[in-house]
Amino acid sequence: MKNLKFISASLIAAIFYTITWAQADVDQLIKAFNSEDWKTVRTAKESLENLEEKAVPMVIQILDKDEDVKLQNTGSLIYQGAEHFYGHGQIVEYAINNLSIRAGWLIEDLSFNNFGFSGYGIHNEELMGFIRITFPEFYNNANNRKMLESSSFIELRTLIHKLSVKKAKDWWENEADKWTRLESLVEALQSFDEKRQVKALFYLRNGTTSCKGLTKDYYIDNISREIVRLGSSDTKRVSEHARLILIDTKLNWLDDKIQ
Repeated sequence: MKNLKFISASLIAAIFYTITWAQADVDQLIKAFNSEDWKTVRTAKESLENLEEKAVPMVIQILDKDEDVKLQNTGSLIYQGAEHFYGHGQIVEYAINNLSIRAGWLIEDLSFNNFGFSGYGIHNEELMGFIRITFPEFYNNANNRKMLESSSFIELRTLIHKLSVKKAKDWWENEADKWTRLESLVEALQSFDEKRQVKALFYLRNGTTSCKGLTKDYYIDNISREIVRLGSSDTKRVSEHARLILIDTKLNWLDDKIQ
């Protein structure tokens, strides 16, 4: 009996130790993701994506950090708010100097969703149209639309950010106990949202982070038909991505996914 009690206590201690260190690892990744060094941020983002659903609650908390941490050592990175443009390099369509928007960038890439975080840094003349398309319920309210028409560009950007944060938080509140990245990937391909489709297709072509359950058999049974359909899309960037996936009949892109 004493041995049994000792084994039970040891097992509990081992589990607690593992959980504690696992949480410490996530805390370190979050700290790195919030840093100013671009390479550190990029590496942390990939590691957090590999955690899939386990990373989301911690990243959701960063959405409340509406503060700027200016990126350093960005090289030829092209992003909203970059001070220099080199004409080439990786493109990030988000104002990732802002920690909240940086977290939104991660959540959208992780979940293949479009909460609206990319809208903060678009051209002034595109802001109203972006709100209309991305937040239709808000836009279609007569009082809200009247407010929008009298808002400055800065106020419109602030509103887009606020609505994006709410949309992401509402999504996780509804999905937290059942969400998987794999199902979200399929949903994005089946959606009528161009941004979601492109995120999912780009991931299939070039992604290297984890998507548990994404195997050859799963792709053939659940995804391949969607790729064929999107290959006929009228939207060029959607159809081009889809056709390039279809050309790879050996599914070599699956080898790049971390399982």
